[in-house]
Amino acid sequence: MVDPFDTTPAPAPTASRLRALLSSMHSGILEVDANGALIHANRAAYMMMPDLPPTPAPPGWDIEFGEGVSFRDAHGTPMGAEEGPLFEALRTEEPQRDWQFSIEMMNGRIIHLMGTAEPLFNPEGFLSGVICSYQDITELINLQHALEKQLTETKSANQELRLTHGELSRAHNLQAGFIANFSHDLRTPLSGVLGFADLLAISPNIVEEEGEFLQEIIDSGDSLRMMIDSVITYSNILSGNVRIVADWHDVDALVEKSSEAARRLCIRRGLDFKMEMYRAPEKICVDEMRLQEILEQLLDNAVKFTEKGEVCIQVSTEEDRVIFEITDTGPGISAEAEMRLYEPYSKTLVKDGQLRRGVGLGLTLVKALCDLMGGKVDYVTSTGYGTKFRVELPLIFTPALD
Repeated sequence: MVDPFDTTPAPAPTASRLRALLSSMHSGILEVDANGALIHANRAAYMMMPDLPPTPAPPGWDIEFGEGVSFRDAHGTPMGAEEGPLFEALRTEEPQRDWQFSIEMMNGRIIHLMGTAEPLFNPEGFLSGVICSYQDITELINLQHALEKQLTETKSANQELRLTHGELSRAHNLQAGFIANFSHDLRTPLSGVLGFADLLAISPNIVEEEGEFLQEIIDSGDSLRMMIDSVITYSNILSGNVRIVADWHDVDALVEKSSEAARRLCIRRGLDFKMEMYRAPEKICVDEMRLQEILEQLLDNAVKFTEKGEVCIQVSTEEDRVIFEITDTGPGISAEAEMRLYEPYSKTLVKDGQLRRGVGLGLTLVKALCDLMGGKVDYVTSTGYGTKFRVELPLIFTPALD
């Protein structure tokens, strides 16, 4: 029986609610049908790419759009508008993850984007269209280039002029200050996006399809957060501003917290995730935040390099050392990649020529943080069978005397 005094508003139709959700996102969203016609572009997409045609736009809109701009892949090689993640997903009917490319507009402005595309299927299982989200990573790319340029200039100046310790210290402090200020501007809106996404995700009115889109926002936001934190931590290490503060922490809780994002990504990608405690200690005296950074970086690498199989983290004890082992069933590390494995800004190519997402600082930070905490990191790899990273840390961290 209908309650005549029930004033609860009726939920909006799914389509209109979804459109409202997409329009409110900070990510650029494009949706095409199975023929490639542009059905929807949200406000953020028009802010990133103002030359986009108004919607709806018939098939071929991408050719007209591409005539006024130029596209380049992650290596700077020219590409067509139809070669991006949106139309690749339309052609292959497969999800496309973390495509990094740039667009030069008619006014000379260059934007760097990271795109993720998801094919949509009707109840009969036929492709009905594709939805693609774009993250504007221009500031991060410019920052990376600025840091690389500064590093190159510093090395060159050191070779030619043998810069004094004071000059190097000043350069590092300026770099750290710039990144600290810049990171605040990035973190503040990112926290807002993730906060509202979490609130929407627990709403009882969210349908399954909307929940999947929200989870994509949360996962992409977590990846962006990790990239920002990596750049900040690396800058602090260079400037000598990283302080290790150790205290006793529960090992199970720490590993669970560090594994949360990787476990979620494994579920979404159809991978098995295992956590094994083999004679693991109940507690460890360590800098919790730094150990969490180490485990998150290694687990993130393991997941993104594994297409099928499993990712496993195992914790054990050997005498007065705690051992963390992260194992994947990915392709293994190539001989070329091993030569520069711990070098900063070192990124690995995938089979289709794309660069792996991230800024190339993960393993650099892992090694540096292990050294700072009196530990070490090593690995074994086998081409075609996977890789195991092994981190050894003291059960009780004792800071070195100055």
